[in-house]
Amino acid sequence: MIAGPILVTGASGFIGSHLARRLAEAGAEVTGLASASGAAARLAGMPVNFTAAHADLRDPEALRRLFEATPFRAVFHLAAHGVRQEADGGLATVETNTLASFALARAALDFKVERFAYCGSGFEYLPQDAPIPESTPVGSHTLYGASKAAGWLLLDYLRRMEDLPLVTVRPFTVYGPAEADSKLVPYVIRCALRGQPMKLTAGTQVRDYVYVSDVVRALVLAAEKGSPGDVYNVGSGPQGARTVRSIVEQAVEIAGGAASLCNFGEATRARTDPPVLVSDPTLARTRLGWNPQVSFEEGLRLTADWYRSEWYKEMSLPKNS
Repeated sequence: MIAGPILVTGASGFIGSHLARRLAEAGAEVTGLASASGAAARLAGMPVNFTAAHADLRDPEALRRLFEATPFRAVFHLAAHGVRQEADGGLATVETNTLASFALARAALDFKVERFAYCGSGFEYLPQDAPIPESTPVGSHTLYGASKAAGWLLLDYLRRMEDLPLVTVRPFTVYGPAEADSKLVPYVIRCALRGQPMKLTAGTQVRDYVYVSDVVRALVLAAEKGSPGDVYNVGSGPQGARTVRSIVEQAVEIAGGAASLCNFGEATRARTDPPVLVSDPTLARTRLGWNPQVSFEEGLRLTADWYRSEWYKEMSLPKNS
């Protein structure tokens, strides 16, 4: 485990909250930058060595105060915008994923942080029909992916020209407890638990889903074992690739829902939704010793159990009169 204080940005997000908890439970002194919305639920029950903080990553002075207060040895940068939707014409997405990343990296350089781990995305790459290795050019068809790639290019510039100790992990399709309700797996499980019909695309898209704890482990391994400049794709790979339709059907079965709830073909696929998005995680396996430890079926069961528990909590809450 990395010695010394650690900063995790995006700590109230899906992957960020799991990472911050894992680091804190391992004994690290963790400061998590959290947004005001959704922070309480995902950060509930954190160990005492976790501290939630708030700072505008686009504000150099706010960052300076943050780094002056705590001598961070490592930064895990997971804060991002636009993964769920591209609002306000995309301005917040572009600013957060590029300008904020650059400002954070500049602060990390100024305060001599020893490792800067960046969580990118498989959506940064040009779409391919085959599994995607790290050598694939960036060139996303989504604003989110394009802005993440642009942010990474700025970080990589600082690595090449000013020795930013950058390592990059690009997860592909991540799922697990506490994911946003609008994402596919939570949407399907929640509908199945409630007996509600689902409006779905035809489900011909091919994805390789990877459980969130496996992504967290890859981020930690990359920070501990990777070298500056390394980029690691993280996914279940071609052997784990499956259609969205098969993913939905298996999730519904595990959640105990009826197959008749699945209305395939009623929703229209977004123009930017790639027909195939599958990782080639060979480098993570050979250089970091990383392999997915949670099978897709086990991950779905763990996720369904979590949402079932949350649903029971909602059912037991007193209703407003």
